[in-house]
Amino acid sequence: MFATRAILSVVMLAFLGVTAFRLLRSRPVEQVETPSTNQPEASRAFWSAYKKAGQRRSSGDLPAAIEFYQKALVLRPNHEDSLYYLGNCHFERGEYAEASVAYRRLIAVNPQGSSRGYMQLGLIHAGLEPEAPRNLAEARRYFEQSLQVDPDSGALLCLGEVAVLEGQWLQAWKYLEGANADNAMSMAAPFLLGYLCFRDGRDAEAWKWFRLAVQRGELKKPAVKWTEEGDVKADPELRWRALARQSVFGRYWISLRGYLKSGYGQEDMRNEYRRLQKTLAGLLA
Repeated sequence: MFATRAILSVVMLAFLGVTAFRLLRSRPVEQVETPSTNQPEASRAFWSAYKKAGQRRSSGDLPAAIEFYQKALVLRPNHEDSLYYLGNCHFERGEYAEASVAYRRLIAVNPQGSSRGYMQLGLIHAGLEPEAPRNLAEARRYFEQSLQVDPDSGALLCLGEVAVLEGQWLQAWKYLEGANADNAMSMAAPFLLGYLCFRDGRDAEAWKWFRLAVQRGELKKPAVKWTEEGDVKADPELRWRALARQSVFGRYWISLRGYLKSGYGQEDMRNEYRRLQKTLAGLLA
């Protein structure tokens, strides 16, 4: 009787063991097969939309670029580059509310690493365009956050530009001196340092800074990978324009590159700084 029970127990355990083995073996097969049939197609669709968006943006067709970035974000809602460049397209079109939404989504995805999201929101609030939602306190706050996340974000320059907009000349000088020391390629920092000297009547010192700004515009840089297109090497002109968009006063200093072909003198410097001074007078009034 005891032997019979023992045999039955062994048989039952063996049956249960075989059943469990079959279940365990079948489960991974189901997990692997389900995503493998859908994921590559979705991935291809995403990268196709993202690539088309970049091509349209580079060619200046911003409405089409916006459409393709939105398609890409349907497939990958948290893709940081898509959010960033979607915001940039809206920003260039003067669609500040839409741009702000994209940048805030970018920060929500990566609050401790998205210095560029903070930077762009700062640039929106420090914008010189009449339609821009100018709020210099907000701009300063965003630039400080960008600087905290990434000391190399370019926010030090922008803090100096905000100080210029506020008429805080000594504070502006400190920020701009720091930005010039941190970035030996910057045109913006020496251009604005020259303006601060010009407004104080120190023309000789202003001329020194102005010439440095112009000279930096002619530096030949090796081809590098540019973040606007990932692995695509940027055209130097596109790169300069992209750098100018990262500066509140970009439209003023980028024009100095024209002097590399035409030549320039101190009267040209005075005219450039008078033009900037006229803008600031209207903003500070």
